[in-house]
Formats: sequence, C-alpha cells, structure tokens
Amino acid sequence: MRYSLGSWSSSSLSSSNGLLAGFVAGYDKAAPMTALTLPEVVTAPLRFTPRYQVLVWGGRRMEQWRTDLPEGPVGESWDLADQDRGMSVVAQGSLVGKTLRELTASLGKELVGDGFRGGSFPLLVKLIDASARLSVQVHPDDALAVALGVGENGKTECWLMVEDGGELFVGTRPGVDRAAFESALQTGAIEDTLNRFQSSKGDFFFLRARTVHALGQGCLLYEVQQSSDVTFRVWDWGRMGLDGKPRPMHIAESLETIDFARSGDAAIRPAFKAHPAGGQSRTLIQCEFFTVEERLLASEGQQTQHDEPEQARRCSIVTCLSGRVTLSTSGGSIELSAMQTVLIPAAARGFTARTLTPDTCLLHAQPVFGQKD
Repeated sequence: MRYSLGSWSSSSLSSSNGLLAGFVAGYDKAAPMTALTLPEVVTAPLRFTPRYQVLVWGGRRMEQWRTDLPEGPVGESWDLADQDRGMSVVAQGSLVGKTLRELTASLGKELVGDGFRGGSFPLLVKLIDASARLSVQVHPDDALAVALGVGENGKTECWLMVEDGGELFVGTRPGVDRAAFESALQTGAIEDTLNRFQSSKGDFFFLRARTVHALGQGCLLYEVQQSSDVTFRVWDWGRMGLDGKPRPMHIAESLETIDFARSGDAAIRPAFKAHPAGGQSRTLIQCEFFTVEERLLASEGQQTQHDEPEQARRCSIVTCLSGRVTLSTSGGSIELSAMQTVLIPAAARGFTARTLTPDTCLLHAQPVFGQKD
C-alpha cells in the first residue's frame, strides 16, 4: 500500500523553507553511467576503501582499528555504500578504482543477486561512533520517499552494538500522539516523549522506517540499512554544527513521517547456537529488505561456510567484528582484521571462513529482494 500525503504535496514541501533541497542533493534518477570494461562475472571477495563522515557528534574511537581517519570528530565510516556523499571504491585487485555503482550497473545480478531488478546497490553498511547524541530524527519508508521526491528507497535499519555503554532513544512512549509530541517540541521536553535504553555489547536493535529515534552518547555500533541518505531532523538538543551555526531542521517533514504508533522495541539478544557448517551463529533479523546473522568461531583454525542456492543467489556482506579471518571463494581469498568489511559477489555462491586467531566473530548481511508496490 502506498503512503498517501493527502493535501500535503511534495510541491508544498519544496516551497517550505527550501527544506527538500538538503534531502535531494546528490539524488539524480537519470544519472548517466560510464561504459566500463569489466568481466561479466566476478567471484573474488571485494574490499572497498572506507568513506569517513566528519560530524559534530563523532569521536575518535575508530583509531583503535583504522590508521586512515581524517582530522576531526569522525562519526561514521561508510564501509559499503552506493551514495554520492560516500561512494565505495574498490581498494585492491584487478578492479581497483571502480565504484560500487559502476560494478552494480555492469554486473547486475551476478554481483547483487538473482532477484535484483536494477538501480543502486540495495544496502549500506556503516561503523558509527557517537561521542555525543545524534539528532532526534526519522526516515521515510519507500512509498513516502517516492512521494516526497527524495529517492526510491526509504530507510529501514538495524544496529549491532560492538562495545558496552551508550544510550539510545527508539520510538515514542505509549500514549504520545502527534499533538503531545508537537507540544514537547515547543517546550523543549522532547526527551520525555521517547523510549530510552542503555546498550551493551552484542545488543541488537531493529528500526523500521518511520520510527523516530536518536543514537546517544557512547554508542559504538555497526549499522545495516537500506541504501538511503535521507534523514529528517526534528530536534538537535540545542547545539551548533561544526560551522558554528544551528543545523537545518525538518519539522514538517518529520511530523508527517513519524508513525506515532511505533512505541519502540528494546534490544534483541538471541542466543548463539551450533551451526551445521561450523562454529556458532545467531540470527539477528530477517525482514523484507535484509537478513543479518552473527557467526562466532572460538578456536584458531576453525572453519565455517555459507552456500547459496543455484537459482536464488544473493551477495554477502561480511564484517570481521573481532579476531582475524581468511575468507575464500571460488575466485580468491582475502584476509580480514577487526572492523574490516568485504562484499562477496552473488556469482561466488557463498564463502568459506577460516580463523587466524581464536574468538573471531563475523557479521553477515544479505539483501532480500521483493516486489515494490
């Protein structure tokens, strides 16, 4: 079912303080693609150069794993992204220098999966370091994003906490409707309308599009999300941006987007169970946009694998959360250390992981292909 804006049109939004200009920057449905000389099939693991985002609420904790951080508060590392504000570029091998967008356009289903219907790469993976609270914000779903003219994808997302500590806010408290929320905006009491959680390492949160939320001080996490760079800010805690000026707010858009029936869910903490291919695993989420699991390998030299069915292949995004591991496919091998990510093309039909250290943990995400309205 498509979201109806009623009498509130995208044209009226465009004239409302020019707010949509910030959302659609870089979004061009007709952007031409450059002709490439690429193989028809790629089966080797692909590593990309992280794209860092310096943000007012960021920190420096990524330095414990990364040596290439820019100066300033680094809030996000876009480890796999098909976005103009942070495009992934192949870091090594025969395809070095090629963008994820170029590979997706050229290789199509052989890269992404048999259910891929074209367009941008469907997922975005980030490492996020919040040394201060992010803005209270919300993201549209697919239908609303199209209706507003801000893209073809909404943003359903999930978070896996990789260190202890950190507060976060998810969803409105029971009984908080739009009127109560607007009143809290006027008085500065917005925190009182939101569910507040303390997080621990291994906690997992799933947020559907249109759920109001804010990551808080101390959160360090991996995020898997739909490929979208659309955020409507509704509250920014009264702070200034890096330029010394207040950051733009999107009050009207936020209020129309927030689903006030979403009261927010606490952390999901599924237990690890023995995996038939080796090691232990836990399924974190299976939704209409992505699946995410965690694999745990306790011993050095331990092996696990993932196989894709011949007629329903999907790519895999694998992040090493701790330890060191060698990932192998029919096209080659690559070594991963903590907080490094690779893309396994769908044509590889899976991968084998062999640990180089004990207590190695992997995050494994895959897109889900469905029919849009």
